[in-house]
Amino acid sequence: MKKIVLLHLFVATFAFAKAQDIIDKPLIDTTKALSIEASYLGDLCSNAKGGIKTGVGYLGMANLRIGFSTESAKLWKGGNFFINGAATHGDTPSSKSIGDFQVASNIEAGNHIYLHEFWYKQTFSRFEFTVGLQDLNIDYIASENGGLFLNSSFGIPALISSNIPVPIFPLTNLGISTKVNVSDAFAFQAALFDGCPTDFTNNTYNTNWDVSSKDGAFVISELQFTSSFKKLAGTYKAGYYYHTGHVQQLEDGSEQEVFEQNYGLYAIADQQIWQSGSEKKSMSLFGQFALSPKHINNLHYYFGGGLSFTGLINRIDNTIGLAIAHSRFHTPTVLNETAIELFYKIQITQNISIQPDFQYIINPMGYEQKLDNALVAIMRLGLNF
Repeated sequence: MKKIVLLHLFVATFAFAKAQDIIDKPLIDTTKALSIEASYLGDLCSNAKGGIKTGVGYLGMANLRIGFSTESAKLWKGGNFFINGAATHGDTPSSKSIGDFQVASNIEAGNHIYLHEFWYKQTFSRFEFTVGLQDLNIDYIASENGGLFLNSSFGIPALISSNIPVPIFPLTNLGISTKVNVSDAFAFQAALFDGCPTDFTNNTYNTNWDVSSKDGAFVISELQFTSSFKKLAGTYKAGYYYHTGHVQQLEDGSEQEVFEQNYGLYAIADQQIWQSGSEKKSMSLFGQFALSPKHINNLHYYFGGGLSFTGLINRIDNTIGLAIAHSRFHTPTVLNETAIELFYKIQITQNISIQPDFQYIINPMGYEQKLDNALVAIMRLGLNF
């Protein structure tokens, strides 16, 4: 039923937008309307000490993104189609050697070639909505400065991504998202997603969108505030999420309730605290906080934050950062996992970057047994075409 509703909304949106400019429509200019971008990230990851075992491995992710603007094509205003194909490959160091719960490399996913995003967005003045296959973390629970770091928790807190099946990398899902720009400073957005993405086992290329009432529904809302005090940019976000519950079917045909209703709160802050007169050097802080009920979730509390400095060396596009991610567990033995990360990123050319990264993982919690603290070194190569 939910799949039919999503399809109807998509068709209705397309028809409405096309009707806006159907009269005296000029020819399509695809040279301006079509955008194509390819990228590749590669991580050489070494667990030098502690965890499950020491060792070196390599993992990578390639993306091909295609966008089409209906306005640039002179069809109708405010329409955008987007498709993002992804291919992940290589080792899985967190599951095989490090043993951490928060996942040291944010591109760890195993070997998959699949459709990551496929959506249509329509914008009307201060209002917009998107329908299709979406990555929640692109627009929600995202920190601009936190995204510079490699540990997955700085992208989206592990509390949210582990307690409920949210549509994020590597497995996205169908949903509808809306956003209202109340003013230049305030914005409100909310989204409704199918409650559980179909696993890669039964959904090899992420094209089998098996929407079922047993999946439940995932709802999220977020309030955003942007400021520019003394020309220092800041973004502050606060949100609430709710999942109606999830039931899975076992191999013998019986059904098992994975969890009942689940919910939580979060807050994200990005604030520039210093900038040189030439704007080539700057310093920024970020903070993350997430909370969920202890009686429902084993992982019930998370905070993270850090500092980044851009332009440390003159005449080179470079950034250095230090951050900490702390997840609090409700267990009788080990109560937390903490990751401390230090990185230095150099943009060699417009299309090539390298990022040495070091992480110290205190109390890795990815396995049931207690593990020694892990020392992880990652060298990331970034390519854009």
